[in-house]
Amino acid sequence: MNNLNKEFIDNLCIIDGKAYKLEDVEKMGIDEFSKSAHIFPYKSLFKYYPNVRKYVKEEKKYRNYSFEALTNNTVFLQDAKNFDDCFDCAIDLDYNKFLYNRVHKYCEYFDIEITDNQDVNLAIYLLSNKFYEYGTPEITISNAKTIDDKLRNLYIEVFINKVFAELIDKKDWNLAIFSAINSEYTDFCETLSKFKIACFTTSPYLNRMWSSAYADDNKGFCIEYEINLESKENIDIYNYILPVIYSQKRNDLIQLSLNVDATPTKDDLWQIYYNGLLRKSIHWVDQNEWRLILPDGFINRNPMPFFKIKKVYLGNKMSKKERLKIIKYCKAHSIEYVGMVRKLNSFDLVECSSDCYTCKIDSN
Repeated sequence: MNNLNKEFIDNLCIIDGKAYKLEDVEKMGIDEFSKSAHIFPYKSLFKYYPNVRKYVKEEKKYRNYSFEALTNNTVFLQDAKNFDDCFDCAIDLDYNKFLYNRVHKYCEYFDIEITDNQDVNLAIYLLSNKFYEYGTPEITISNAKTIDDKLRNLYIEVFINKVFAELIDKKDWNLAIFSAINSEYTDFCETLSKFKIACFTTSPYLNRMWSSAYADDNKGFCIEYEINLESKENIDIYNYILPVIYSQKRNDLIQLSLNVDATPTKDDLWQIYYNGLLRKSIHWVDQNEWRLILPDGFINRNPMPFFKIKKVYLGNKMSKKERLKIIKYCKAHSIEYVGMVRKLNSFDLVECSSDCYTCKIDSN
């Protein structure tokens, strides 16, 4: 690939099957992005389940969370670190740049004059001299600038107290400041863990989804959820479901680190979504994924109630025993069901024309 083509691809992304310039998407902000995504609502969203039993050590028993999702009509929101792609939602954040930004910010709070390209080690030395001069956390806090932002003032206090606490162990002002900023870096990188995510797609016929762990190599099932927007509760849920941004280019949140100690703005939230929670490698674009994303504090129940189940698609390697168990539940609750089969002379998956209930095929 020549440099021109690579640059062209690096500047593009795919969202819900359509190509956009990354810079245009970033300029949208969270409100415009959400509005654009929901102009023509999908009538259904789909979620694949492995239908496997897992031993829960704390409860000392086996549970089938997939079957529970079906019978309870709920979805589970998980941490991004548990996703199949280890780089999914990952933040690219250069530690040295983060250190540079934070040290310069703290020098600013103590009226330490440094240049934009000041060596970070010298800046830390100048900052440590201030801490040494003031001698105690209380006096140091009283000499820091008062900022018109309660959260930022609190953040400064926490940093100062952290430096003095680290000094007890490190016995060195410079190392204590390094350690305090290391803690900030770790906390900032863990920002995404404060959000929970449930993943969906727009089709029940995706080979890669069926053949992967999502559906336990075709032994699981796929649930179709009917998107009914007649109630405020359903509208609220749907507005939190956004399409994934597939791109070749990795994300960078270094600019956001400049204001890591400030009260978060809507623009800050958008950067977390745009560069983290919604970002995924272009190699997964065929999944056409949508994500329900909620902050921890917004989740009253997890698994949480979700849209009504319209239909269940049964994997073509599902055992007869499991198939009949799911069909029995579907029949009792007026839920449609259908088996998946490979289309003749094709790799495509299609719905079987026969009734799975009477089918004698047993994949075991």
